[in-house]
Amino acid sequence: MNKEKTIEFRGEQYFDDRLFILYLCPGNVDEQPDEDGLMHTTIYHENPPEKYIWCVVTYKNSPGYPIAGVKHFSSRERAVIYMWHIEPETPMISLNGKSPEQPLQYQEYSAWKKKNNLKEFDFHDVYMSGGENAREIITQTKDQFKGFDIKI
Repeated sequence: MNKEKTIEFRGEQYFDDRLFILYLCPGNVDEQPDEDGLMHTTIYHENPPEKYIWCVVTYKNSPGYPIAGVKHFSSRERAVIYMWHIEPETPMISLNGKSPEQPLQYQEYSAWKKKNNLKEFDFHDVYMSGGENAREIITQTKDQFKGFDIKI
């Protein structure tokens, strides 16, 4: 588990100024909702199956990295383009939980993260060592599930 120093904001702990972090990974989605109308996405941190889609998972940048959402994409390229547009708009503690009014371009944002030694999501910080084929299942209602290739 991640034992880094944290920052308190609105009664919760965060690893740095960002409230959320994005993570690109392979995944699969159930073709139909279950009997309760819920959609299930499996994201793979290791060893994805032969056929998969691409997912951008939004994690809360806090201990345990709770999942805040997942978006689904038919190609890695579309997922990366989405990340380039969305990640610089990440709400910040220093902005009282709001997004920047004029977000940086993605390359500038990446340089800012590197300059400030900001860590990306690493599933090794969440899972205990010794396991195999780390993956997570994310459950969403049909309203939360927006399908594939989100428009930006």
